[in-house]
This record gives sequence, structure tokens and C-alpha cells, in this order.
Amino acid sequence: MFSAFIWNVNASWGNTFLTCLMLSITTFLIIFTPFEIYWSFRDIWFDRWIPLYLKELEISKIKIAVEGGLLHGDLVKNKSLDVVDSKNAIIIICHGFSDTKETLQYYYYPLAIQGYIILAYDARGTGASKKTGKRNDFLKRIDDYRKVIEWIKSNDALNKLKLFSVGFSIGAITALCGGFPDKNIEKIVAISTISNYKENLTEASSLLKFTYSIKGVNISPKNDINQKLSPYLVMESIKNNLSKKEWKIFSQKVLLIHAKNDKVIKFKNFQQNKLLLETSDRNLILKKGGHSQKKNELALVGASIRFFNRD
Repeated sequence: MFSAFIWNVNASWGNTFLTCLMLSITTFLIIFTPFEIYWSFRDIWFDRWIPLYLKELEISKIKIAVEGGLLHGDLVKNKSLDVVDSKNAIIIICHGFSDTKETLQYYYYPLAIQGYIILAYDARGTGASKKTGKRNDFLKRIDDYRKVIEWIKSNDALNKLKLFSVGFSIGAITALCGGFPDKNIEKIVAISTISNYKENLTEASSLLKFTYSIKGVNISPKNDINQKLSPYLVMESIKNNLSKKEWKIFSQKVLLIHAKNDKVIKFKNFQQNKLLLETSDRNLILKKGGHSQKKNELALVGASIRFFNRD
């Protein structure tokens, strides 16, 4: 209305069409922009995940030695020993590139309430582990993941438990590349994960490539590095060394979850991994949610619990 008013006033003064258009658009932006900024910040505020505190859970701080320093993590478990014994399993949580262990509390606290012991840690270069190396060193993150497994196997209170893992985005690369070949890891949930690392980054948008470059991410790795960072290639190499019967059993350890509108790691990555694993009856496909799986939190938790509870 204000824009139309400004247009009419300037037209009555004999200003040109272009002048009327520019002034009316400027008026619209001056009025609209503050409201848009307000609603954007309001959405961020209401959509945030605030810290969760559950009296049923016991949280212990842990430190795990890795190359370059220490990984800081939380060991989360239900206070009821009967509930914990009913699951007899520990789940390693691997967060995404820009996240910390606290970011995923909404996901793993429900698992802990179910009775699963949770080991959530800050990857090198992030959160409490910020001083331990660089967060863009993905190969070291995989090495660190193996150290976490070693730490669990050397812990008398934990080494008899079944070992599961969950990874988001880069964390899913970590869990698959580091955990899939490891027979100690019985189940892996991979959420929004890459198939071929180099191929995915090559096809990324210019803006995404620029963002990765600023953050020091290697967007053009050599073939040997790409082999180690590509879940598809890691799993394929194992498949080639197993019989069809052995592979059918081995591949059942993975649950893939992906949103069709993921712009960061496109849906075709899911399709490639699914085709290789031959587990189409179990994976979870979501229409919306993007890379961060926003508003899909209940679906993620529900699908994961069902998967972990299956024999």
C-alpha cells in the first residue's frame, strides 16, 4: 500500500516510470526488511534445541587420547541398571562438520532412555576437543574413531557390550569408513552421508565449494585419499572380497537415512549406497528436511530405535 502510494505521488509529479518504480521498490524494502529480519530471528529462536536435562540419565565426562591431544566426550546412560542390561549395547555418536556432541542430544538422549549407553564425543577441532587438531582433517577423524573403539574395548565396564554407531554427514563418513570394516561394530546408522567423496564435492555448487575452501576442506583429494574418505568405495572393496551370502549378512549392519531435498549431499549418494548394500527394505527416505534433517527428528529417533532393536 505504501509502495503504491509513493508510486502515485511521484507519477502525479511527472516523474518517469523508472523513477516511480525505483522509489516504490525502495519503499517496499524499507518497510518489509525489518519485519523479515524479525521473523527470521524469531524462527531461529523457536526452532533452537535448548540444553536438555533428564533426571533418568547419568552423564560422565570422558577423555580419549588420540594423535595431537585428547577427545572430550560424554558417556550417557540410564540410571536403571535393569534398563541398561536389557539393551546390553553402547552407541558411538559422530556429529557433523559444524556440530558438537551437544547438538545431537535431542537424538541420543531418547536412545539412552531406552537403555542404550551413549558415547558422544567432540571430534578434533570442535567443541571441547577444539585444541586437538583441525576439524577439516577427515582422515584423522577416522583414525580418532578407531581410537574410540579401542578405548571401549579396553574398558572393563564396556568391552562386553554390543557396539553400535551413528553418524551425521561427515560423521556418517567417519562411522562407515572407520566402522564398516570393523567386525566389532555390529550396526551403523548413516544419516545424510556421501557415497563417493570426490565426486560429490566436484558436483557441488560454486557457493558450497567456496564455503568448503574457506573452511580448509580438501575438495580435490588424490585417489588414495578419496578411497579412504568414500563410504561407497570402502564398502565396495569389502564386498569384492566376500561371497554373496557373506555380503548379504554383512551389509545388514547399515541403516541409511536421507532426505530427497538434501542440497549439500544430494539424494543420488543415498541411491548409490543403497544399490551397493542391497538393503532397500530397511532404509528411511524422507521427502523434506534437507541436509540437517530439520523437523525429521522424531522419524530419525524412531527408525534408529527400530533398527537397533532388531536381531
